[in-house]
Amino acid sequence: MARSQPTKKKAGRGRLLGAAGMAALLGGIAAIVVASGDGNVKTRSGATVATIAAPVNTPVHQASIPISLAGVGAYDPQGDGTENDAQAVLATDGNGATAWKSERYNASFTKSGVGLVLDAGRIVKATHVTVTTESPGYTAEIQVGDAAKGPFVTVSGAKVTTPSTTFALRPQSARYLVVWITSIPTPGAAAVNEITATGGS
Repeated sequence: MARSQPTKKKAGRGRLLGAAGMAALLGGIAAIVVASGDGNVKTRSGATVATIAAPVNTPVHQASIPISLAGVGAYDPQGDGTENDAQAVLATDGNGATAWKSERYNASFTKSGVGLVLDAGRIVKATHVTVTTESPGYTAEIQVGDAAKGPFVTVSGAKVTTPSTTFALRPQSARYLVVWITSIPTPGAAAVNEITATGGS
């Protein structure tokens, strides 16, 4: 009598299941998706599947913001303490035809400096200051401080003024700004017709 062969039947059934699984796998590979130009993906069958774009981190740059200034006086620590203080408002009146002027120096300018003091009305961090003048040729820098009478610290390089001179500042929080004049061609006086400032990054 012939013996039954259950082991061989099971093995054959296993091979059939394995082949079916492989066919399913190959079918899945055949449906590989191809990205389309609009950011979606399409399968080989033509079906379209939407994709979610990864967020892009774009740096935000704050625009420069005008800083309102008011001329409030002069700073003359090596003189009599005044320098046409009443004219200080003319440097911020919006009229380029008017000006604050230093005293007239007929002999050589021997002070370390004399300054025009401006009040921002609050703590600010100025980054640029522009000075317009009818008497270009004097040397100036920008200083800042927390009180109208000082002390002040220098936050820009020195420049020989032209009719319009812009100073780039090392930003430092302060309420008061000073146009600190360190050299005046003599005989003559230094004028500040208008001064403007901006802050931000």
